[in-house]
Formats: sequence, structure tokens, C-alpha cells
Amino acid sequence: MIVDADSLVVDIGALVRPGEPRPGVRQRDLFLVERHVALAIKDGRVAVIGPESELRRAVSGARVISAGGRLVTPGLVDAHTHLLFAGQRAHEVALKARGATYLEILAAGGGILSTVRATREASDAELLAQTRNRLRTAVAHGTTRLEVKTGYDLTPAGELHQVALLEDLRREGPWRLTITFLGAHAVPEEYRGRAAEFLQELMRVHPKLVGHADFVDIFQEPGVFEREEARPYLEDARKRGLAIKLHVDELADGGGAALGAALGATSVDHLAHTGSAGVERLRESATVAVLLPGTSGYLNQGPHAPARSLLEAGVPVAVASDGNPGSSPTVALAPILPWAASWLHMEPEELWPAVTTVAGAALGHPESGRLERGDPADFLIWETDDYRVPCYQYGTSLVDETYIGGRLVAASGRPLF
Repeated sequence: MIVDADSLVVDIGALVRPGEPRPGVRQRDLFLVERHVALAIKDGRVAVIGPESELRRAVSGARVISAGGRLVTPGLVDAHTHLLFAGQRAHEVALKARGATYLEILAAGGGILSTVRATREASDAELLAQTRNRLRTAVAHGTTRLEVKTGYDLTPAGELHQVALLEDLRREGPWRLTITFLGAHAVPEEYRGRAAEFLQELMRVHPKLVGHADFVDIFQEPGVFEREEARPYLEDARKRGLAIKLHVDELADGGGAALGAALGATSVDHLAHTGSAGVERLRESATVAVLLPGTSGYLNQGPHAPARSLLEAGVPVAVASDGNPGSSPTVALAPILPWAASWLHMEPEELWPAVTTVAGAALGHPESGRLERGDPADFLIWETDDYRVPCYQYGTSLVDETYIGGRLVAASGRPLF
């Protein structure tokens, strides 16, 4: 056997290869770990994975990458972030310590609205530079594909312009970037009390998103955008051929999970308050549940999403960072793994698909979390040989090397681009 490859990854202590979510297959059964194998790469894609002894004989003239007996996994897929913004909200730490809730801070002009003001005031160069730095850090800590939402301008023209800025960043790479239009992130101050009117204005933008944004999202929560307001907005996006996502049930069970399932949403996200009826509707659909334990843990003001109920019902569950300036101020997904294990009661065999293939399905890109023949050679080398350790040790990232398209793009927590 002769294998045409330009790179060969050897000395792999353990190789994690999650499968894609499939109806009737438990999430833990998507998990696969292999040993004594090597990974051959050609033109930035997986060529062959097979016994190391055989591939060493079958491949000649290729660059050899030694994993040093350590863990190799697919690159992480972060299916929910808000990394396009200016400024920060460190002043809210004291408010939260005094017991102020998310909606109380928002009603006082803080929260999202303070970030909106900072983002509107920033120049394009400033906004791109701050977001680029966040993306570089995310890659350095193992994220190879991620979604980034708009949502911090809250004017139709400004939100459309944010899509254009994200397209600029998508072309830069090396990250693989999915763009979500979240113009309906909050009701802006100038439309206070007129949420339905604001959604009508945003709908005028939908035709211009085709071919530019990958998804349209809405923050469907009681007191923000109500269920009966969200439905026509999402139906309009879907009519334009745009895929849809929903922020739901973060603050209360507003029936958002059931709405997303009924509308064929690619994912419904948050779900901290989703009850049994919402779980059942998701079970009957193909919609992915994207859980954000970093947010519920950081806010420390309510329950965590019912991961066990979702998993036991057969709903595909992804875990994401929700990186944003207020409720989950992080840019990295890897440090979230221990909290997902602890707070959501997810086992490592369930978590690895949740941050790779299932997260990829939540973005319409399952190949980003796989390592199968023809898939992008996006993979990580970790400072351990045990796949359970990244789900156990918190506080530091154990990602040592990040490869995108077979190219080393970060090492020891530092980007190389």
C-alpha cells in the first residue's frame, strides 16, 4: 500500500474521533478513541487514519509531526459566541455581587445596551482589531471553527454592516468562521416599548443577508421578544432561504424550545429553563440543543440547562462558550469542558461530540468536528494522553498545538499568525 500524503502525525497516545449525531444513537455512542494509529494529511485534508506501523511504511517523503504520546482530538467547534463588540463591562461585577439581575441591569441602561453604545462609537478599525484579537486567542486555545453573531449595534444598517465586518474577518482566517445575524438581540433604547416595530424594520434587511450571513437568530425571551413576535420574524428569514437559530428559555420557560423545533431551527440555545414539553418537542425534531454552562455558572442566578433530560431523550446536545462581554466573558471553549461536566452532569464520552461533531451540526458543518477521510485536517495536540483530563482539570488550557488545514497555527497558548 502506498499513501499519498504531505504530512504524517505519529506517536499519538490516544486519538478521539467523534461521529456525527444520528437519530436513535445515544450521544455517548458517537464517541470513539483509538490508539496506535497515525494520521496522514494531504492538501490540508485527512487522507488516511490507520495503524501507525502500516502508515509509516506506506507514506514516504512527508513531513512528520510527532504528538509525543499525547492526546489528539479534532479542533473544537464553538457553536455560540458574541465576539464582535467594543469595550468591556467589568463595572458590572460589583452590581452582580450586590444581587442585580440581568434584566435589572438591562433596564437601567447597562448590559447589552452599554455594549451597544461602545460598539456604535468604535471605528471599524477598532472593532476589527478587538475582534481579531479575540479570534486569535480562541484559536490558540483550540477553537478551529466558531460562530460569531452580530447584535451590538441594534440598527438595521449597523447590523448589516457588522455582517460585512465579519465577512472581512472570515476571509482573513485561519479560523473557520460562521456568521449569524442577531439584529434581534435586544430592543434598542430608541424602540423601547415597540419591539414588534423594531422587528419589522429588521425584516427589511433579511433579503440583503442572503449569501452573506449563515443564520438569523433572535433573543426570544419574555420581556425581550415575545414568542408571538419571534415567529413571523423567523418565518420571514426562513422564507428568504436563511437558516435560523434561537436564544430561548435562558431567563424563563417561554416556549422557545418548542417554537424552534416547530420552525425547523438548526439549533436552540441556552435552554436553562426548558421544561419537559420543550424537551419532548426537541426529541421529535432534528434541532440541536446548544447549552452554555459558562453563562449560567457565571451569572449564578438560575438553573443550568437540563442536559441529562435532553440526552436521555435523544436530543443532540452541543456545548458552547457563549463568549460575550457580559454573561460569559471568555473567548475560549476548552476551559468550559470541566464546567459542562460538573454543572451539566455530562460524561467525557458525551462532551467530546458536544464540542466537535454535534457543535458542527449546530453550525451546518459537521465536517469541522470530524477526522474522517476528506475532512479538513483541523486537530489539536493536548498536554495529556487521557481524553478525560480536559474534562476534569479547570483553570488552564491544556491545548498545546492547534492545526488548521494541517498547518500549525498556535503553540503553547500563543497564535503563530
